[in-house]
Amino acid sequence: MHAFTKLYQQVYRDNLLFGLDTATPLNLVPAGKRANSVAVVGGALGDEGKGRVTDELTAHFLKTHGEVIHYRDNGGANAGHTVVVGKIKIALHQLGSGILQKGCTIVLGKEMVLHPEDLVTELEMVKTATGGTIPAQVLIDEQTVLSLDTHRAFEAALKNREAGGKGSTGRGIAPAYADVLYRHPVRIRDLTAQNWRKKLVKHYQLYADLIDGLGSTLSEQLVPRLIGENIAVGSEKEFLARLEQARETLLPLCADVHEFLKTAWSGTTPFVFEKAQALGLDLRWGVYPDVTASNCGFDGILSSTEGVVNPQAIALKAATLKATYTSSVGSRQMPTVMDEKLAHRIREDANEYGATTKRPRDIIHIDLPMLSFLCRVGGVEQLVLTHLDIAYPEVPIKVCVAYKQGKKTVGYRPDQEFLNTVTPEYIELPSWDGKALVGVSEFAKLPQAAQQYCAFISQALETELLMVTTGAKRREAVRWL
Repeated sequence: MHAFTKLYQQVYRDNLLFGLDTATPLNLVPAGKRANSVAVVGGALGDEGKGRVTDELTAHFLKTHGEVIHYRDNGGANAGHTVVVGKIKIALHQLGSGILQKGCTIVLGKEMVLHPEDLVTELEMVKTATGGTIPAQVLIDEQTVLSLDTHRAFEAALKNREAGGKGSTGRGIAPAYADVLYRHPVRIRDLTAQNWRKKLVKHYQLYADLIDGLGSTLSEQLVPRLIGENIAVGSEKEFLARLEQARETLLPLCADVHEFLKTAWSGTTPFVFEKAQALGLDLRWGVYPDVTASNCGFDGILSSTEGVVNPQAIALKAATLKATYTSSVGSRQMPTVMDEKLAHRIREDANEYGATTKRPRDIIHIDLPMLSFLCRVGGVEQLVLTHLDIAYPEVPIKVCVAYKQGKKTVGYRPDQEFLNTVTPEYIELPSWDGKALVGVSEFAKLPQAAQQYCAFISQALETELLMVTTGAKRREAVRWL
């Protein structure tokens, strides 16, 4: 008997739904918390639909309050999320998901790593999509670290020598964060300063020497763009010329946002915090070495805002998960990997290809030992289940409920060598016709099997349900708001 036997009987024998069927909104003004504040983190291995969710939360607060602050505190151009608003569909990377909504202030925080040229391209993409304007206001914390073509070149040269970065996007994220540890980062305020060329020349020369030591040449190294073919980093002069163009666009957006955040957090304007990547990719909690270089947990908000926002005071702290499966990119080998025939079907139906890299994602079964671990270490209190429409009536949903090492039941640990030794135990849960529920916005109108499944997963992870998405469009969701 597994640990979830009692819960299984309560839900699937007694049809106990733990209040999900009452449509009672979650409390956005809980005692001791900052009212109307929500943080969203990826609850598994990335690509769970955080952008879609934070965009919907932003829209909710704009409707109720007329304004909202949307804060990003980690990651950079390696993040990729697609947002659909009306007829506009756009893939975002460094910008927050509220960029398409008037009344929203996007803050790119201190502990992000920004690629200037890609950010300018992204801003232009937004203008093109919206007819020439950027609906939201954008503020960049002047202390935000830059991730430059030099970092991308170093990462590429290092990959030729070491296999540890196999799962990375090649966007220079880890080297940019490493610069902070080595105490020679380039920040956005360095790019906007009068003597910016002096600092950037020194930076270029440092990386030319580092890459030369790896047997490559910086000027000749090819690096990716947000759009189009890879380009060579080029000479020092060419490198600076590209940065100068980006500098002119970004200069008006950079500010010391500390006082702005202090005033706003002590006020009544709603806050939406959008994390990048996911808890299962965090340097501390991920399957090393397939981890990212930034803090993917809610605790990163504290340091990025320089103590202004204590995550414990945020009203709702939600993790996003794909409802019926999990996707994974990289070299990690998860014990719950799915049969390729079903995995291929899901991959095609759900477009499981990287928004940044277009890499096909591995598809794995829902893994309760892993997800329970990540929710616990991440301090997750609420849950968003996306992709509830990816289900097939003739295919039961397999859920891993335990790991075995021989005859011994063991828990999850974020260690590849450990995971190589475990065998998953599954239960099969009734499925439903995913196509039939596309667009459903009331819990009571979901198929009974889908209702029971939502109740089972949320209770198994000891969380409240905040939202369930039933399609790609904003209105295609069940919300407890």
